[in-house]
Amino acid sequence: MNNSMKNQYTPSEQKLFNMLQYAPMGVAGINSNGIMTLLNKAGDAMLQPFIKAHQLDPENGIEVFRHFAPAIAAKITAFKEKSGVIVMNEMYPCEIHSANGIITRIINFIVNKADEESIGITFDDITDNYEKEKKMQQLEIASGVLHDIGNAVVSFGSYLTRVKRMMELTNLDNLEKLAALLSGMEANLVPCLGDKKAHAVVEMLNGIASSQKEQQQDLKKAISEQMQIIIHIQEILQIQRQYVAGNDSSERKPVRMRAIINDCMAMLFASFDKRGIEVALNIPADLPLVEGDKTQLMQVTLNILKNSMEAIDSHTGEKKITVQAYSDPHWLVLLVQDTGTGFDTITASHLFQRGFTTKHNGTGLGLYNCRAIIESHGGTIQITSDGPGKGSFTELKLPLTIDINK
Repeated sequence: MNNSMKNQYTPSEQKLFNMLQYAPMGVAGINSNGIMTLLNKAGDAMLQPFIKAHQLDPENGIEVFRHFAPAIAAKITAFKEKSGVIVMNEMYPCEIHSANGIITRIINFIVNKADEESIGITFDDITDNYEKEKKMQQLEIASGVLHDIGNAVVSFGSYLTRVKRMMELTNLDNLEKLAALLSGMEANLVPCLGDKKAHAVVEMLNGIASSQKEQQQDLKKAISEQMQIIIHIQEILQIQRQYVAGNDSSERKPVRMRAIINDCMAMLFASFDKRGIEVALNIPADLPLVEGDKTQLMQVTLNILKNSMEAIDSHTGEKKITVQAYSDPHWLVLLVQDTGTGFDTITASHLFQRGFTTKHNGTGLGLYNCRAIIESHGGTIQITSDGPGKGSFTELKLPLTIDINK
Protein backbone atom coordinates (compact mmCIF):
# COMPACT_ATOMS: atom_id res chain seq x y z
CA MET A 1 0.00 0.00 0.00
CA ASN A 2 1.50 3.38 -0.97
CA ASN A 3 1.42 6.52 1.19
CA SER A 4 -1.10 8.36 -1.00
CA MET A 5 -3.69 5.67 -0.18
CA LYS A 6 -2.98 5.80 3.54
CA ASN A 7 -3.36 9.60 3.62
CA GLN A 8 -6.96 9.24 2.43
CA TYR A 9 -8.04 7.48 5.65
CA THR A 10 -10.00 9.10 8.49
CA PRO A 11 -8.93 8.04 12.02
CA SER A 12 -11.73 5.45 12.20
CA GLU A 13 -10.83 4.10 8.78
CA GLN A 14 -7.20 3.90 9.86
CA LYS A 15 -8.20 1.73 12.84
CA LEU A 16 -10.15 -0.56 10.54
CA PHE A 17 -7.22 -0.78 8.16
CA ASN A 18 -4.87 -1.68 11.04
CA MET A 19 -7.22 -4.54 11.99
CA LEU A 20 -7.32 -5.82 8.42
CA GLN A 21 -3.59 -5.47 7.77
CA TYR A 22 -2.73 -8.90 9.14
CA ALA A 23 -5.81 -10.80 8.03
CA PRO A 24 -4.79 -14.17 6.46
CA MET A 25 -6.68 -13.44 3.24
CA GLY A 26 -6.42 -10.55 0.80
CA VAL A 27 -8.66 -7.56 1.51
CA ALA A 28 -9.10 -4.68 -0.95
CA GLY A 29 -11.32 -1.61 -1.13
CA ILE A 30 -12.40 0.19 -4.32
CA ASN A 31 -14.35 3.45 -4.54
CA SER A 32 -16.98 4.43 -7.12
CA ASN A 33 -14.25 5.63 -9.51
CA GLY A 34 -12.47 2.25 -9.40
CA ILE A 35 -9.59 3.62 -7.32
CA MET A 36 -7.93 1.24 -4.82
CA THR A 37 -8.58 2.67 -1.38
CA LEU A 38 -7.43 -0.28 0.70
CA LEU A 39 -5.11 -3.25 0.27
CA ASN A 40 -3.83 -5.30 3.20
CA LYS A 41 -0.52 -7.18 3.43
CA ALA A 42 -1.86 -10.54 2.19
CA GLY A 43 -3.58 -8.85 -0.76
CA ASP A 44 -0.50 -6.78 -1.53
CA ALA A 45 1.71 -9.90 -1.53
CA MET A 46 -0.65 -11.60 -3.96
CA LEU A 47 -1.28 -8.68 -6.31
CA GLN A 48 1.97 -6.71 -6.44
CA PRO A 49 3.95 -9.30 -8.47
CA PHE A 50 0.99 -9.51 -10.86
CA ILE A 51 0.73 -5.70 -11.10
CA LYS A 52 4.44 -5.35 -11.85
CA ALA A 53 4.42 -8.18 -14.42
CA HIS A 54 1.54 -6.55 -16.33
CA GLN A 55 2.75 -2.97 -15.69
CA LEU A 56 -0.57 -1.93 -14.16
CA ASP A 57 -1.37 1.19 -12.15
CA PRO A 58 -1.60 -0.12 -8.53
CA GLU A 59 -4.11 2.59 -7.63
CA ASN A 60 -6.51 1.65 -10.43
CA GLY A 61 -8.20 -1.14 -8.48
CA ILE A 62 -10.87 -2.06 -11.01
CA GLU A 63 -8.24 -2.32 -13.77
CA VAL A 64 -6.05 -4.54 -11.58
CA PHE A 65 -8.93 -6.94 -10.92
CA ARG A 66 -9.99 -6.78 -14.58
CA HIS A 67 -6.65 -8.41 -15.39
CA PHE A 68 -6.42 -10.60 -12.28
CA ALA A 69 -9.99 -11.97 -12.30
CA PRO A 70 -11.94 -10.69 -15.34
CA ALA A 71 -15.23 -12.36 -14.42
CA ILE A 72 -15.18 -10.84 -10.93
CA ALA A 73 -14.38 -7.36 -12.28
CA ALA A 74 -17.20 -7.69 -14.83
CA LYS A 75 -19.70 -8.46 -12.07
CA ILE A 76 -18.49 -5.46 -10.07
CA THR A 77 -18.92 -3.03 -12.96
CA ALA A 78 -22.29 -4.55 -13.91
CA PHE A 79 -23.73 -4.19 -10.39
CA LYS A 80 -25.94 -1.08 -10.36
CA GLU A 81 -27.59 -1.38 -6.95
CA LYS A 82 -26.64 1.13 -4.25
CA SER A 83 -25.53 -1.68 -1.95
CA GLY A 84 -25.61 -5.43 -1.61
CA VAL A 85 -23.68 -8.64 -2.19
CA ILE A 86 -22.06 -8.78 -5.61
CA VAL A 87 -20.19 -12.08 -5.27
CA MET A 88 -20.40 -14.67 -2.50
CA ASN A 89 -17.80 -17.44 -2.29
CA GLU A 90 -17.10 -17.63 -6.00
CA MET A 91 -13.99 -19.59 -6.98
CA TYR A 92 -11.92 -18.35 -9.89
CA PRO A 93 -8.59 -19.56 -11.37
CA CYS A 94 -6.02 -16.74 -11.23
CA GLU A 95 -2.41 -16.41 -12.31
CA ILE A 96 -0.07 -16.00 -9.35
CA HIS A 97 3.45 -14.70 -9.97
CA SER A 98 6.04 -16.20 -7.62
CA ALA A 99 9.73 -17.02 -7.43
CA ASN A 100 8.92 -20.33 -9.11
CA GLY A 101 7.24 -18.63 -12.05
CA ILE A 102 3.60 -18.20 -13.02
CA ILE A 103 1.20 -20.70 -11.48
CA THR A 104 -2.58 -20.93 -11.60
CA ARG A 105 -4.26 -20.94 -8.21
CA ILE A 106 -7.91 -21.16 -7.17
CA ILE A 107 -8.95 -17.90 -5.50
CA ASN A 108 -12.19 -17.55 -3.57
CA PHE A 109 -13.86 -14.12 -3.87
CA ILE A 110 -16.40 -12.32 -1.69
CA VAL A 111 -17.42 -8.88 -2.98
CA ASN A 112 -19.79 -6.54 -1.13
CA LYS A 113 -20.95 -3.05 -2.00
CA ALA A 114 -21.35 -1.17 1.30
CA ASP A 115 -22.65 1.99 -0.31
CA GLU A 116 -22.33 3.98 -3.53
CA GLU A 117 -18.78 4.97 -2.62
CA SER A 118 -17.15 1.75 -1.41
CA ILE A 119 -16.79 -1.82 -2.57
CA GLY A 120 -15.00 -4.40 -0.41
CA ILE A 121 -13.24 -7.40 -1.98
CA THR A 122 -12.00 -10.38 -0.01
CA PHE A 123 -9.88 -12.87 -1.95
CA ASP A 124 -8.31 -16.00 -0.53
CA ASP A 125 -6.07 -18.68 -2.08
CA ILE A 126 -7.94 -21.94 -1.39
CA THR A 127 -6.13 -24.12 -3.92
CA ASP A 128 -4.82 -26.66 -1.41
CA ASN A 129 -8.20 -27.15 0.27
CA TYR A 130 -9.92 -27.20 -3.12
CA GLU A 131 -7.62 -29.96 -4.39
CA LYS A 132 -8.06 -31.99 -1.19
CA GLU A 133 -11.83 -31.70 -1.39
CA LYS A 134 -11.78 -32.61 -5.08
CA LYS A 135 -9.69 -35.71 -4.35
CA MET A 136 -12.01 -36.71 -1.53
CA GLN A 137 -15.00 -36.43 -3.87
CA GLN A 138 -13.19 -38.52 -6.46
CA LEU A 139 -12.38 -41.14 -3.81
CA GLU A 140 -16.01 -41.24 -2.68
CA ILE A 141 -17.16 -41.72 -6.27
CA ALA A 142 -14.49 -44.38 -6.87
CA SER A 143 -15.47 -46.19 -3.67
CA GLY A 144 -19.13 -46.24 -4.73
CA VAL A 145 -18.28 -47.50 -8.21
CA LEU A 146 -16.06 -50.25 -6.81
CA HIS A 147 -18.83 -51.28 -4.43
CA ASP A 148 -21.35 -51.52 -7.27
CA ILE A 149 -18.95 -53.45 -9.51
CA GLY A 150 -18.12 -55.79 -6.62
CA ASN A 151 -21.80 -56.52 -6.02
CA ALA A 152 -22.35 -57.20 -9.73
CA VAL A 153 -19.37 -59.56 -9.85
CA VAL A 154 -20.56 -61.45 -6.77
CA SER A 155 -24.06 -61.78 -8.25
CA PHE A 156 -22.67 -63.07 -11.54
CA GLY A 157 -20.48 -65.56 -9.67
CA SER A 158 -23.49 -66.80 -7.69
CA TYR A 159 -25.44 -67.23 -10.92
CA LEU A 160 -22.65 -69.28 -12.49
CA THR A 161 -22.45 -71.42 -9.36
CA ARG A 162 -26.20 -72.14 -9.58
CA VAL A 163 -25.85 -73.07 -13.27
CA LYS A 164 -22.98 -75.41 -12.40
CA ARG A 165 -25.08 -77.13 -9.71
CA MET A 166 -28.03 -77.48 -12.08
CA MET A 167 -25.74 -79.18 -14.59
CA GLU A 168 -24.62 -81.65 -11.94
CA LEU A 169 -28.28 -82.64 -11.43
CA THR A 170 -28.89 -83.55 -15.08
CA ASN A 171 -29.82 -87.10 -16.05
CA LEU A 172 -26.83 -87.60 -18.35
CA ASP A 173 -25.75 -90.72 -16.43
CA ASN A 174 -29.20 -92.26 -16.83
CA LEU A 175 -29.21 -91.38 -20.53
CA GLU A 176 -25.81 -93.06 -21.02
CA LYS A 177 -27.00 -96.15 -19.11
CA LEU A 178 -30.14 -96.35 -21.27
CA ALA A 179 -28.05 -96.03 -24.44
CA ALA A 180 -25.73 -98.79 -23.24
CA LEU A 181 -28.70 -100.97 -22.31
CA LEU A 182 -30.34 -100.60 -25.74
CA SER A 183 -27.01 -101.24 -27.47
CA GLY A 184 -26.83 -104.55 -25.65
CA MET A 185 -30.45 -105.36 -26.48
CA GLU A 186 -30.34 -104.28 -30.12
CA ALA A 187 -30.81 -107.87 -31.30
CA ASN A 188 -33.98 -108.16 -29.19
CA LEU A 189 -35.44 -105.06 -30.89
CA VAL A 190 -35.01 -106.42 -34.40
CA PRO A 191 -38.15 -108.66 -34.36
CA CYS A 192 -40.26 -105.68 -33.27
CA LEU A 193 -38.74 -102.86 -35.31
CA GLY A 194 -36.79 -104.50 -38.00
CA ASP A 195 -33.03 -104.52 -38.42
CA LYS A 196 -32.63 -100.99 -39.81
CA LYS A 197 -35.02 -99.29 -37.40
CA ALA A 198 -33.61 -101.07 -34.37
CA HIS A 199 -30.09 -100.02 -35.35
CA ALA A 200 -31.26 -96.44 -36.02
CA VAL A 201 -32.89 -96.17 -32.57
CA VAL A 202 -29.74 -97.38 -30.84
CA GLU A 203 -27.50 -95.06 -32.90
CA MET A 204 -29.80 -92.09 -32.27
CA LEU A 205 -29.81 -92.66 -28.50
CA ASN A 206 -26.03 -93.11 -28.44
CA GLY A 207 -25.66 -89.91 -30.47
CA ILE A 208 -27.90 -87.95 -28.10
CA ALA A 209 -25.95 -89.22 -25.07
CA SER A 210 -22.60 -88.38 -26.70
CA SER A 211 -23.79 -84.93 -27.77
CA GLN A 212 -25.18 -84.18 -24.31
CA LYS A 213 -21.90 -85.23 -22.74
CA GLU A 214 -19.84 -82.98 -25.06
CA GLN A 215 -22.16 -80.03 -24.45
CA GLN A 216 -21.95 -80.54 -20.71
CA GLN A 217 -18.16 -80.66 -20.86
CA ASP A 218 -18.09 -77.48 -22.94
CA LEU A 219 -20.43 -75.76 -20.48
CA LYS A 220 -18.33 -76.85 -17.51
CA LYS A 221 -15.20 -75.54 -19.22
CA ALA A 222 -16.89 -72.22 -20.07
CA ILE A 223 -18.17 -71.84 -16.50
CA SER A 224 -14.69 -72.58 -15.09
CA GLU A 225 -13.16 -69.97 -17.40
CA GLN A 226 -15.78 -67.40 -16.39
CA MET A 227 -15.13 -68.14 -12.72
CA GLN A 228 -11.41 -67.54 -13.29
CA ILE A 229 -12.21 -64.21 -14.92
CA ILE A 230 -14.39 -63.30 -11.93
CA ILE A 231 -11.55 -64.18 -9.55
CA HIS A 232 -9.20 -61.96 -11.56
CA ILE A 233 -11.70 -59.08 -11.49
CA GLN A 234 -12.07 -59.49 -7.74
CA GLU A 235 -8.29 -59.35 -7.32
CA ILE A 236 -8.15 -56.08 -9.26
CA LEU A 237 -11.06 -54.71 -7.21
CA GLN A 238 -9.21 -55.67 -4.05
CA ILE A 239 -6.21 -53.64 -5.20
CA GLN A 240 -8.40 -50.65 -5.99
CA ARG A 241 -10.28 -50.87 -2.68
CA GLN A 242 -7.02 -51.11 -0.76
CA TYR A 243 -5.70 -47.86 -2.14
CA VAL A 244 -9.01 -46.01 -2.21
CA ALA A 245 -9.49 -46.89 1.47
CA GLY A 246 -5.98 -45.59 2.07
CA ASN A 247 -6.90 -42.28 0.42
CA ASP A 248 -4.51 -42.98 -2.41
CA SER A 249 -4.82 -41.23 -5.75
CA SER A 250 -3.25 -41.49 -9.17
CA GLU A 251 -0.74 -38.86 -8.07
CA ARG A 252 2.85 -40.05 -8.37
CA LYS A 253 4.35 -40.60 -4.93
CA PRO A 254 7.34 -42.44 -3.42
CA VAL A 255 6.59 -46.16 -3.73
CA ARG A 256 8.24 -49.23 -2.19
CA MET A 257 8.32 -51.98 -4.81
CA ARG A 258 9.21 -54.50 -2.10
CA ALA A 259 5.85 -53.79 -0.41
CA ILE A 260 4.00 -54.06 -3.74
CA ILE A 261 5.63 -57.42 -4.51
CA ASN A 262 4.78 -58.71 -1.03
CA ASP A 263 1.15 -57.60 -1.44
CA CYS A 264 0.90 -59.38 -4.80
CA MET A 265 2.45 -62.54 -3.34
CA ALA A 266 -0.07 -62.49 -0.48
CA MET A 267 -2.93 -62.21 -2.98
CA LEU A 268 -1.65 -65.10 -5.12
CA PHE A 269 -0.36 -67.35 -2.33
CA ALA A 270 -3.42 -69.63 -2.34
CA SER A 271 -3.23 -70.00 -6.14
CA PHE A 272 0.48 -70.84 -6.04
CA ASP A 273 -0.02 -73.32 -3.20
CA LYS A 274 -2.95 -75.03 -4.93
CA ARG A 275 -0.87 -75.56 -8.08
CA GLY A 276 2.24 -76.68 -6.18
CA ILE A 277 4.30 -73.79 -7.57
CA GLU A 278 7.50 -72.95 -5.70
CA VAL A 279 8.23 -69.22 -5.49
CA ALA A 280 11.74 -67.99 -4.70
CA LEU A 281 12.01 -64.35 -3.61
CA ASN A 282 15.15 -62.25 -3.45
CA ILE A 283 14.02 -58.69 -2.68
CA PRO A 284 16.49 -56.59 -0.62
CA ALA A 285 15.03 -54.81 2.39
CA ASP A 286 16.89 -51.63 1.44
CA LEU A 287 15.54 -51.54 -2.12
CA PRO A 288 15.27 -47.81 -2.97
CA LEU A 289 12.02 -45.98 -3.54
CA VAL A 290 10.67 -45.14 -6.97
CA GLU A 291 8.17 -42.45 -7.83
CA GLY A 292 4.94 -43.79 -9.25
CA ASP A 293 1.33 -44.79 -9.01
CA LYS A 294 1.02 -47.65 -6.51
CA THR A 295 -2.19 -49.01 -7.98
CA GLN A 296 -0.85 -49.17 -11.52
CA LEU A 297 2.49 -50.69 -10.49
CA MET A 298 0.66 -53.31 -8.45
CA GLN A 299 -1.51 -54.17 -11.46
CA VAL A 300 1.61 -54.65 -13.58
CA THR A 301 3.34 -56.84 -10.97
CA LEU A 302 0.20 -58.92 -10.43
CA ASN A 303 -0.22 -59.39 -14.19
CA ILE A 304 3.37 -60.58 -14.63
CA LEU A 305 3.09 -63.10 -11.77
CA LYS A 306 -0.28 -64.40 -13.01
CA ASN A 307 1.13 -64.84 -16.52
CA SER A 308 3.96 -66.96 -15.10
CA MET A 309 1.51 -69.00 -13.04
CA GLU A 310 -0.73 -69.66 -16.04
CA ALA A 311 2.27 -70.55 -18.22
CA ILE A 312 3.30 -73.15 -15.63
CA ASP A 313 -0.29 -74.49 -15.57
CA SER A 314 0.06 -75.37 -19.26
CA HIS A 315 3.43 -77.06 -18.85
CA THR A 316 4.59 -80.33 -17.32
CA GLY A 317 7.79 -80.46 -15.33
CA GLU A 318 9.31 -78.22 -12.69
CA LYS A 319 6.96 -75.59 -11.27
CA LYS A 320 8.98 -72.62 -10.09
CA ILE A 321 8.86 -68.81 -10.25
CA THR A 322 11.88 -66.76 -9.24
CA VAL A 323 11.41 -63.10 -8.33
CA GLN A 324 14.38 -60.86 -7.64
CA ALA A 325 15.11 -57.14 -7.60
CA TYR A 326 18.13 -54.89 -7.39
CA SER A 327 19.13 -51.31 -8.12
CA ASP A 328 21.96 -49.55 -9.88
CA PRO A 329 22.67 -45.79 -9.86
CA HIS A 330 19.87 -45.12 -12.35
CA TRP A 331 17.33 -47.96 -12.27
CA LEU A 332 15.35 -50.26 -10.04
CA VAL A 333 15.23 -53.64 -11.80
CA LEU A 334 12.63 -56.36 -11.20
CA LEU A 335 13.25 -59.81 -12.68
CA VAL A 336 10.66 -62.61 -12.88
CA GLN A 337 11.66 -66.01 -14.28
CA ASP A 338 9.37 -69.04 -14.65
CA THR A 339 9.57 -72.64 -15.82
CA GLY A 340 6.42 -72.37 -17.92
CA THR A 341 5.63 -73.05 -21.56
CA GLY A 342 7.86 -70.35 -23.01
CA PHE A 343 7.38 -69.14 -26.59
CA ASP A 344 9.03 -68.77 -29.98
CA THR A 345 10.47 -65.64 -31.62
CA ILE A 346 7.32 -64.96 -33.62
CA THR A 347 5.19 -64.92 -30.46
CA ALA A 348 7.80 -62.74 -28.75
CA SER A 349 7.46 -60.09 -31.46
CA HIS A 350 3.70 -59.79 -30.80
CA LEU A 351 3.52 -60.01 -27.00
CA PHE A 352 2.84 -56.32 -26.39
CA GLN A 353 0.51 -55.78 -29.33
CA ARG A 354 -3.01 -54.73 -28.42
CA GLY A 355 -5.40 -57.66 -28.82
CA PHE A 356 -2.70 -60.33 -29.15
CA THR A 357 -3.02 -63.25 -26.73
CA THR A 358 -1.87 -66.85 -26.42
CA LYS A 359 -4.60 -67.67 -23.87
CA HIS A 360 -7.88 -69.34 -24.74
CA ASN A 361 -9.84 -66.77 -22.72
CA GLY A 362 -7.41 -63.85 -22.94
CA THR A 363 -8.26 -60.31 -24.04
CA GLY A 364 -4.88 -59.28 -25.41
CA LEU A 365 -4.89 -56.18 -23.19
CA GLY A 366 -2.85 -57.34 -20.18
CA LEU A 367 0.70 -56.91 -21.47
CA TYR A 368 -0.35 -54.02 -23.73
CA ASN A 369 -1.55 -52.11 -20.65
CA CYS A 370 1.51 -53.17 -18.64
CA ARG A 371 3.86 -51.64 -21.17
CA ALA A 372 1.77 -48.45 -21.34
CA ILE A 373 1.91 -48.11 -17.54
CA ILE A 374 5.65 -48.77 -17.26
CA GLU A 375 6.52 -46.42 -20.13
CA SER A 376 4.34 -43.71 -18.54
CA HIS A 377 6.63 -44.09 -15.50
CA GLY A 378 9.69 -43.62 -17.70
CA GLY A 379 10.62 -47.30 -17.50
CA THR A 380 10.89 -50.34 -19.77
CA ILE A 381 9.54 -53.91 -19.77
CA GLN A 382 10.87 -56.87 -21.76
CA ILE A 383 9.79 -60.52 -21.88
CA THR A 384 12.05 -63.12 -23.46
CA SER A 385 12.20 -66.91 -23.80
CA ASP A 386 14.75 -69.42 -25.01
CA GLY A 387 11.94 -71.17 -26.87
CA PRO A 388 8.82 -73.32 -26.39
CA GLY A 389 8.99 -75.39 -23.21
CA LYS A 390 11.90 -73.37 -21.80
CA GLY A 391 10.08 -70.84 -19.61
CA SER A 392 10.15 -67.05 -19.82
CA PHE A 393 12.11 -64.17 -18.35
CA THR A 394 10.59 -60.74 -17.60
CA GLU A 395 12.72 -57.65 -16.92
CA LEU A 396 11.05 -54.51 -15.63
CA LYS A 397 13.06 -51.31 -15.10
CA LEU A 398 11.91 -48.15 -13.33
CA PRO A 399 13.96 -44.95 -13.07
CA LEU A 400 15.36 -43.96 -9.68
CA THR A 401 14.15 -40.37 -9.37
CA ILE A 402 14.46 -40.41 -5.57
CA ASP A 403 17.69 -40.13 -3.62
CA ILE A 404 18.88 -43.71 -3.10
CA ASN A 405 20.17 -42.87 0.40
CA LYS A 406 16.87 -41.54 1.73
